[in-house]
Amino acid sequence: MSHHCGRFEKFANRRDFLKKAGAGFGLLALADLLQGEDLLAAEEATLNAQLSTLNSPMASRQSHYPAKAKSIIWLFMEGAPSSVDLFDPKPELTKRDGQRITIDVFNGNPGPLMKSPFSFQQYGQSGAWVCEKYPNVAKHVDDFAFIKSLYSESNDHVPALYQINTGIPRPGFPSAGAWITYGLGSESQNLPGYVVLGNNQGVKGGPLNWSAGFLPTSYQGTLFRSSGAPILNLTRPENVTREDQRAQLDFLKKINTDHLKQHDGEPDLLARIQSFELAYRMQAEASDLTDFSK
Repeated sequence: MSHHCGRFEKFANRRDFLKKAGAGFGLLALADLLQGEDLLAAEEATLNAQLSTLNSPMASRQSHYPAKAKSIIWLFMEGAPSSVDLFDPKPELTKRDGQRITIDVFNGNPGPLMKSPFSFQQYGQSGAWVCEKYPNVAKHVDDFAFIKSLYSESNDHVPALYQINTGIPRPGFPSAGAWITYGLGSESQNLPGYVVLGNNQGVKGGPLNWSAGFLPTSYQGTLFRSSGAPILNLTRPENVTREDQRAQLDFLKKINTDHLKQHDGEPDLLARIQSFELAYRMQAEASDLTDFSK
């Protein structure tokens, strides 16, 4: 318990206690300085701006430069043939086929080097190399951009997946989709701005590959299932009317908003309110979106 602003306040957890107890005296001095500079109104404006986004976290925003693209589809196909079996032949590897690595970098007994089992030819005006298994692809090489300078900072699958999706080989950072949605918003307010289409085997590293990281949780990717309901628990129970559900959400929004005013800067609480509203609007839209018969 602590005496705070003329009343007793019960802390929810130790972190909240330490934050307020440790910074309490500093905040008193800061409040006096802000009051003298008439800057307390700015803090109130920030909170009001937070509250104004409760129903529109995906509102479309103007970019710094004129947009050339209307939407983005990020195709990340985990588990592909090696580049040395596609478009990047290695003559030195072919030359050293069967030789063993002299430095044991794997703390074990590494097997011998192995050349690609396929042959390559050059195609098009660009002279791009293409594996013999892709004769149709070879017809269009002058329309492709082959980038052969990319590399991963980790030789393990999971950190490498984090790096390709977030730019950092460690968990906890926003994915490319989260950054784009955060920066530009979405044209639709009834669907997630960032949708993930997974596969039946799952993805190494899991949802951290489409996480919002340290951005507000609203901007993380929403995984659509490949069969059945696209999102679990989205359908309203049969014994609950639309009016009853709307009344429940309005009540939750009111008490959560009041709570948010007392706990400024709590992104998870703000995201929870936003997710309730978005799920309500998605109940009809998501099912129609994934019904390809229409």
